[in-house]
Amino acid sequence: MALKVSVKDGKSCEKILKIEVGKEEISQEFDACFQAMIPNAKIPGFRPGKAPKNVVALHYRDAAREQVVKNLLNDSYHKAVQDKSLEPVGYPEIKDIKFDDNSLSFEAAVEVRPKIKLNKVKGLSAPKQKPESAEKELEDSLKRIQESLAQYKAVEDRPAAMGDFVIADYVCWVDGKEVEKRAGDWFELKEEEFLKGFSKQLAGSKSGDEKEVKIQFPADMGRKDLAGKEAAFKVSVKEIKQKILPEMNDDLAREAGEFTSFEDLKEKIRKDIVTQKEREAESAYEKVLLQEMIEKNKLDLPPRLVERRIASLLDQAIHKHSGEHNHGDDHDHEHPEIPEEEKNKMRETLRPEAERQLQIAFLLDEIATKENITVSEEDLKKHFAKVAERFKQPVDAVEKYYNGSPEALDSVRDQLRNEKTIDFIKQNAKQ
Repeated sequence: MALKVSVKDGKSCEKILKIEVGKEEISQEFDACFQAMIPNAKIPGFRPGKAPKNVVALHYRDAAREQVVKNLLNDSYHKAVQDKSLEPVGYPEIKDIKFDDNSLSFEAAVEVRPKIKLNKVKGLSAPKQKPESAEKELEDSLKRIQESLAQYKAVEDRPAAMGDFVIADYVCWVDGKEVEKRAGDWFELKEEEFLKGFSKQLAGSKSGDEKEVKIQFPADMGRKDLAGKEAAFKVSVKEIKQKILPEMNDDLAREAGEFTSFEDLKEKIRKDIVTQKEREAESAYEKVLLQEMIEKNKLDLPPRLVERRIASLLDQAIHKHSGEHNHGDDHDHEHPEIPEEEKNKMRETLRPEAERQLQIAFLLDEIATKENITVSEEDLKKHFAKVAERFKQPVDAVEKYYNGSPEALDSVRDQLRNEKTIDFIKQNAKQ
């Protein structure tokens, strides 16, 4: 395809291409389009698919024009980008299209990879924190295991006391209307709770009791129609349960998993906590080091690319918010759609993170290219082995999956290349 192409600088990281397509290319595209139409062309006097191309051209020229322009815009843009050795980072904005049977011209504004001058890559520095003691987390983990193995014994010789569980049916009324009805719910009687005062009013009840519990819903609860209002719960007590925690001993360890003693359980938990703390400390060190890299190697970012990354982060944030909400408090099942004004605030809050992610991505790629950091087949095999171990799958099955999915394989290559580049930065950082 013969083209006339001129390029000028636009906004930050933007090139404006002026592209002209000649009569010969337009004629060839029309011919190809008419040829493709022949099998389905319905023209009086001809059997379907038997009309000659010149007759199809007479009947379908207007219909063909739209497809011809679409094809020529796409093909000529990609050839122009290739001919001018540009590196687009998104789709172009096409404008000022002029088309007739003899010529096609248009402008394409496209964002390109920023020009990067690496000022400092070696000798970066960041504080490296030593992991703190694991004893507090160890104690918390043991308590969670103890709680998970608790037994619940029916209480028949006394009323419900704080710390017990009351199993009951209830109906909730607000403003004289029934707003919720549940059967067989478990209520833990405790001092600190979402519905303040609920437990104290149930304390002292026995199996078979009918109780009316009056509380005020919190002003900040999710259901705005109930927030801050007085509520009356008509509660039918079915059973009282006492929670009995197992002792911290070898029996608990054996019940918790394949441990021979309580000391074995503690050592395994302690080791896991230390490993996690070391991982977190390394991640924090890496984050500060990469921020130092950004500050020492400034670059412009393509604005539309930034907006696309913000949109992606916003979708993730909304999805996470929705998921957390749906698994929240029992009295908080519905939530309104996030208003556009709030989304705009979220977009601006997310902008620094979007820019940080893109800066890191461009800089790591540039460093990897300059330092000839590549991903070998051996690197891939080691990664596949780790994936296989993590997901308890045969290595052959993991390799087959990635080799059958070019997109997934490219993603892994990029991930491993970035990891090796970050390792290079850390190895050359000031200690």
